[in-house]
Amino acid sequence: MILEQLTSLREDKRGTAIIEFALLAPIVLGLFFGIIQIGISMQAYNSMRSVASDTARYAVVEYMNENTISDATIATKAKSIATSAPYLMNNSVAITITPVTTPRVHGTHEKTLQITYTPPDVLPFFNFTSKQMSYSRPIFVIDE
Repeated sequence: MILEQLTSLREDKRGTAIIEFALLAPIVLGLFFGIIQIGISMQAYNSMRSVASDTARYAVVEYMNENTISDATIATKAKSIATSAPYLMNNSVAITITPVTTPRVHGTHEKTLQITYTPPDVLPFFNFTSKQMSYSRPIFVIDE
């Protein structure tokens, strides 16, 4: 009788699916959230590039309209572009405008736009923190 119970217990397959799920679920969920985190980082980098382009366009148009704007005004506009739609970057974005002493193109003012940003984390329970990203580009405005 005991031998029959042990044989039937050994051949019973009813609980295997839940055990397999319990073993594989953390790995699958970790991969899933990792892919989401990579996507968020890629989107953040593309947003930084677009914010830099929009800011450079703003500065060039203002100079072409003969409006003299300061570096602080450009930085404030860049911050407002970054935190509004469609980019919606959070307040961890930092903008720095630095004038270049000797421009590479004769007859222009050159400024360097530096954007630093830390994307939000979706993996806090895996002890993962997003790295700070940075992007810089020059802005050339005509010297008149």
